[in-house]
Amino acid sequence: MKSTPDDRNYVGAVVEYMVNANSTVNLQNYIHLLQDAALQNADIIVFPELALTSPSQVEIPLNGLLKDYPIPALQPELYDEFLVAISSAAIENDIYVVINLEELLNCTSGYVTGESCPEQKVYIFSTNVVFDRSGAVIDRYRKINLFGELTRTPALSPELGIFETDFGVTFGHLTSLDLLFQVPAIQMVQKHNITNIIFPVRWASEMPFLTAVSIQQAYAVAMNVNLLAAGANDVGMGKTGSGIYSGRTGSLVSVMTGIPTTRLLVSRVPKTPGRAFFSVQGPIYNNVSDQDNLQLTTDLSLPLHTTRLLEPKIEYQFMLSDTDILCSFYLKFNDSNAEQKYRYRATAFSGVRTYNQIEAVGSRLCAVIACTDDTIESCGKRFPQYSPNSTAVFEILEITAAVPIPETDEDLSAKNAVYFPVTLDTSIMPLKPADYLFEEVRQILDSYTVYLFVLRNLKAELYSFGLWGREFSTDGETTDNDSPEETPTPDSACIPRLHIMFLFFAILALAL
Repeated sequence: MKSTPDDRNYVGAVVEYMVNANSTVNLQNYIHLLQDAALQNADIIVFPELALTSPSQVEIPLNGLLKDYPIPALQPELYDEFLVAISSAAIENDIYVVINLEELLNCTSGYVTGESCPEQKVYIFSTNVVFDRSGAVIDRYRKINLFGELTRTPALSPELGIFETDFGVTFGHLTSLDLLFQVPAIQMVQKHNITNIIFPVRWASEMPFLTAVSIQQAYAVAMNVNLLAAGANDVGMGKTGSGIYSGRTGSLVSVMTGIPTTRLLVSRVPKTPGRAFFSVQGPIYNNVSDQDNLQLTTDLSLPLHTTRLLEPKIEYQFMLSDTDILCSFYLKFNDSNAEQKYRYRATAFSGVRTYNQIEAVGSRLCAVIACTDDTIESCGKRFPQYSPNSTAVFEILEITAAVPIPETDEDLSAKNAVYFPVTLDTSIMPLKPADYLFEEVRQILDSYTVYLFVLRNLKAELYSFGLWGREFSTDGETTDNDSPEETPTPDSACIPRLHIMFLFFAILALAL
């Protein structure tokens, strides 16, 4: 039974899909998964980024042929077989479908109906395509923010992907690295008030802050949206992670696998994010030792952070600062008698970093992270094999962060900075939102916002716990990696000392 505009919930489905180079097999698998979702009353199903047609490219004439003949299934001679097959499956199963594929735009003649052709060349995009229940193509979104994709072009104009449904929900959709950028991920929510986001993804996870399910849930919590994320599964490349999330409820269902996997995830989704008044399956955990197979990269900016090595059995209360961020830590932990065990560091950072030395972006954070030895170079890494009791047991873990109040970009109607509660445990999954307190508690000096982040689940086996933020106004600037001599230290931090004193007493008052 399909959902209606009067229903409080709808049924969403996402697919964690094991990468396969055979596009014919992929198409058959997609149709089977789509049928399975329909049998579970799904209103909409989302497939991952670039998991269907590779290495083939497909023309998607949204402003051309599709305006006159929007249903590929009814004019199969006009369209690529992939569009025809998915269109037919949408009709037969009465379901909305979102796929992502490589789109070809041939501008070699200098003109294509309804398209912009800046140059006479062939353009390749990572493109989401949306089909409604009638099999019609109703929307297309070209990825704006690429990740070292040398053969592809970012969208020629920053057009947002937004579409309406017959069950009363308006969706926005974006792809992969887009999630970390002001356009489209923040603008879509803050300017257009979209609260249901579709996210085909092929995410290469990075410790300690940007593993796939961790950042997916963090975005849903911080932006108070529903997020339907479908991930390509390629464990050897560190790519996995799918889920359906609802505001501060967090994961309705999610998976992060250390073994090659294809899996359909289905859940009811409340139309109002965070108001899931029904039984929730939640995260699906794999055997922790299986996660050893998952190849994860490490944040290369960590050696440039202001950090402090932490020792067990000491009750700490101290502050770290870096440029324009101030982090207050109140914590105590015990370690085990295990032969192999993690060390921990508190860290503060405000600057510009890169993603795998490709994309320079602004970042701010206050966090506690695990390390394999006493050096900062060992942080954000795991031991080759999981062993029980290798993480610390925290008695107290509270982080208070003072960050500059985000300004609003008036042209974009979106804030220039956003902050996420990022956590990671030994299952390579985030903590549930019920396991911590995350809130904006105060603004001070008309200049700073204060966030409080407190661990509630003291049994958590933590790799990281912190406030992680994006500062969009510094994107593209010279990275701190290029000028390590300017790395702040606790004795040379750049926040004015009067502000530090004021913030210290303000944060202290919050802790009392």
